Amino acid sequence: MKKTLIALAAGLATLGAHAQSQVTMFGVIDTAISRYQVTGGTKLTEMDTDGIQSSRIGFRGTEDLGGGMRATFWIEGALAGDTGAGALSFERRATVGLIGPWGEVRFGRDYTPTYNVQSDFSGPWVTNGVGESMVYRARATFYGNSNAGQTTHVRASNAINYFLPKSFGNLSGQIMYALGEATNNSSTGDYIGGQLNYRMGAFTIGGAYSKTEGGLTQPASRPRDITSSSLGMSYETKAFTVQGLYGEDRVLMPLREKRLKAYTVGLTVPVGQGEFRASLGRASTNYPGSSFKARKYAIGYVHHLSKRTALYVTHGRLNNDAGGNFTVGGTPPGVVNRASTGQNFGIRHAF
Repeated sequence: MKKTLIALAAGLATLGAHAQSQVTMFGVIDTAISRYQVTGGTKLTEMDTDGIQSSRIGFRGTEDLGGGMRATFWIEGALAGDTGAGALSFERRATVGLIGPWGEVRFGRDYTPTYNVQSDFSGPWVTNGVGESMVYRARATFYGNSNAGQTTHVRASNAINYFLPKSFGNLSGQIMYALGEATNNSSTGDYIGGQLNYRMGAFTIGGAYSKTEGGLTQPASRPRDITSSSLGMSYETKAFTVQGLYGEDRVLMPLREKRLKAYTVGLTVPVGQGEFRASLGRASTNYPGSSFKARKYAIGYVHHLSKRTALYVTHGRLNNDAGGNFTVGGTPPGVVNRASTGQNFGIRHAF
């Protein structure tokens, strides 16, 4: 009997070792006082959110399955630092998956290869505040209802995601396929894309390509086919980091193919407990009745009070031309061919 109990205890211990799990709650709260001004338009001062990083709250966890395999989950929702709104849905990311020597597979709502490369090479701000990348803003508009009407610029739902294993060393990559789940059993909304990065010391180069299927191409039909191509590079040293991204997107419109071309270059320079930031970018399209050109620059400083808490200030200016009406952010509407400026003064805390 004693031997049986010892054997049972040993078996339970082995099972427990294989079933070790860890769950972590995490988040970011980023809140700022922001001022926006559109030449010939509106001026506004307001409390804002996401000045240098997107506010969020989430839960992630892993379970050791043994044999070098782990089960994972990740759910994450947006959180507005100024009003407390959000976090009741997990639309930023909701995935479950497996990790092994062969790589990682995730199922659910996740970031697309196009966005991941965009995030890697767009410079200091990417999607946040008045420093937001011109490539990101132009693409968000290009994917919108007046163009492709697609929702796969940053994330895709119903996705199967595969990532290369870390054993590939300097090479990393991702392949994603997402189901559009069209009610007529067509391929409308289906997404396929991939990205590949290669690191050589301080230098990294990467690229991505994706296509989202649209419906019919009559003028009143939405959505439409859209393809996105990206090429990025970065050079990182202790003294500075420089990043650059070029993107070119195409959508089949009634008159002809409409094309977006955009680029951004960013610089980060650590100084003591802080870092200086700068970026510039440009985007343009040329299509009958729907064209624009926009140029943007941003400068800023982030002071790290600790590893989790930082104060920051950012200034951005955007110039429109050829029908553009972009702004640097906030709610003031843009004015065609007029400039927009803005400032963020804020605090960010991560937990």
